Amino acid sequence: MNIDPVVNALKSIAKPAASLVINQAQRNETVVRTLKQFNFDPVQPPKDVDGVYVYSLIEYGVDKQEVLLNLFREREIKNAFWNAYTSNNPLGFYKEVEKFLQGKDSEFDIRLMRIDLRSQLEEFGEIFIKVAKTSKSKEFEPFPEWNLDEYPAEFKSLIREKIRSFCGRKFVFEAFKQFCDKNRSGYFTVVGDAGMGKSTIAAKYVWDNKSPCYFNIRSDGRNRPELFLDSIRKQLIKRYQLQNAEKANLADLLKQVSKKLTAGDRLIIVVDALDEVEQETGGNLLDLPPSLPERVYFLLTRRPYTIDKKRLSTLDVPVDELDLSATKYVDLSREDIKEYIRFFLNEDEDY
Repeated sequence: MNIDPVVNALKSIAKPAASLVINQAQRNETVVRTLKQFNFDPVQPPKDVDGVYVYSLIEYGVDKQEVLLNLFREREIKNAFWNAYTSNNPLGFYKEVEKFLQGKDSEFDIRLMRIDLRSQLEEFGEIFIKVAKTSKSKEFEPFPEWNLDEYPAEFKSLIREKIRSFCGRKFVFEAFKQFCDKNRSGYFTVVGDAGMGKSTIAAKYVWDNKSPCYFNIRSDGRNRPELFLDSIRKQLIKRYQLQNAEKANLADLLKQVSKKLTAGDRLIIVVDALDEVEQETGGNLLDLPPSLPERVYFLLTRRPYTIDKKRLSTLDVPVDELDLSATKYVDLSREDIKEYIRFFLNEDEDY
């Protein structure tokens, strides 16, 4: 099927605004009308790949910017999507799209419009999977887990909310960078009282560096060693395509990953709120390994603790801490507060 008339029809709906604000009822009506315009059954999608792709593009694109519609009309993008779908490698799709856009005007337009490309590609993929399931065609099975972020979907809303109005804290990230540059591996802990922004620091680092992560949340029951291991294991298997690692412990996983790291690469795992961990057995919190392979680092956060609550014993692994309440950081924190107030007053769209 020729995709160009479909894209042109979608453009006529959404132009000329960067985005069209319509309510859900209007959107659904527009989707149905456009599907019928191109002889699709709004209740029963087609069973072939090309048909499902176009059908999904209509559901996705009725209120999208022209630059996104032009992107999905490209043959290279369609092929990259299907390859990622059949290999259950959504991150591969994101990387191929980035490579395709590099140096093109559309790359500049996406940045200028502040479009979150990753979330848009994820939204399209989720719609495609929904349509594929409705088609009842065996050609689309097994259905992949369409998560374009290296970190798990369960923490997405938390991370996005935390970084929404983030500013400052450069001294924390610089101290951690210096720690990594100076040591072959290690544990670096940010310590601070409630409300000092530890979780926000963790979320910002994950967002900027796409690091594997785990956020201990006592109120949600996400604060036990087995849940931590299960989450990190899935992230590392997905990111590094590890084989036969479905039951591996953390130490073995880290060893496998370290063998895959190329020159200059590091594995940095972010773990927030160690103080919220519930763990009856002894040993390190979350069973963190006492030894780490080279170029493997942990960025941890926790509230102030007594020595008997530390529970982080290591064997020749560098360990360091940054206490946000330390005297030497008071002036830096004060400047961060000033920066945040200026941001809140002048730039925060919700204020």
